[in-house]
Amino acid sequence: MIFTKLYKNSNKAGCFTFLNKQMARLSVIIPVYNTLSTLERCIRSVLSQKVTDMEVILVDDGSTDGSSAMCDTLASTHGSVRVIHRENGGLSAARNTGIEASSGTWLSFIDSDDELSPDTLSANLEWLESNPGTDLIEFPANVHYGSPDSYVLSFKPETVEGVDVFRHWIDNDGYDHCYAWNKIYRRELFDNIRFPQGESFEDAAVCPKIIGKCRSIRYSDNGCYLYYRNVGGITNRYRFRNQEPLFRNNINLLRQITVESHDAAARMRLWNRCLNLLIDLYRCQDARKAYLIGKSSALSGLKPGFTDIFRSRLSSRQIIKSISAYLFGVRFVCSLLGTKKYPI
Repeated sequence: MIFTKLYKNSNKAGCFTFLNKQMARLSVIIPVYNTLSTLERCIRSVLSQKVTDMEVILVDDGSTDGSSAMCDTLASTHGSVRVIHRENGGLSAARNTGIEASSGTWLSFIDSDDELSPDTLSANLEWLESNPGTDLIEFPANVHYGSPDSYVLSFKPETVEGVDVFRHWIDNDGYDHCYAWNKIYRRELFDNIRFPQGESFEDAAVCPKIIGKCRSIRYSDNGCYLYYRNVGGITNRYRFRNQEPLFRNNINLLRQITVESHDAAARMRLWNRCLNLLIDLYRCQDARKAYLIGKSSALSGLKPGFTDIFRSRLSSRQIIKSISAYLFGVRFVCSLLGTKKYPI
């Protein structure tokens, strides 16, 4: 089915883009902002995936470096590529624009400075379509690809179903890889869910909600997402405003699993993660003191049992840090370890 849609960009008054929109098996959404040097490489890796009936939606988020023109060139060269130009609104806004413009049964997100290894999408999409009850598939990722500290996030092939989906995700520390990319989603999962605009670490806000809606998830060993480190990215800048959403989303998740009475050892690992994220906030030179005091008290009130520290698979260093917070208080430990401030 082919139809034409008049798409209005709500962030740019009077800006309309005509989209020739074809119902697709898979919609690949790629936000683009000033990535001229990597964009063609990224698109090439997507178009080589051998997926029929795929649409590639480039959301140009107000680029100023020539990426906008490159998007148009790519769209004129490849029939499966469409472009939406919008005023700059950030990564979340661009992804949301792509979701709203998509027609695919399945969705996937790729950042325009990253790549996919060959057959990543085709192999995983084929598995999904052969197992119609599955809502999401997560595949391997090479994190910080090409840098000395790169590592591979890999999975033992496994399908988790029903009430076990979210609990399994928590028990296996799924929040450690709350990435929007390296996944293919059933389109309906994003009904009533969008990425929060104007915040960093937006994936940490959305991923738990998506997992909570899934009837079945597949963890795959097929393919690989190649995630390049962006040293200039906002998440690498230790400013309070940049880092606070990651802590907030994690402590909200901790509250949720505490109420739902998840395994205490799993709660202990997430509690320790929140402790480390709070220490990072203490180390921000522009941190808000009242916020830190309040969140120290909140985190203290969410402590699992003391003995859970020793059965939670924490490293020796993490164990020492957690024991110290139990004995001397969260605020004291965060204040002590937060004295060494991050550079502005």
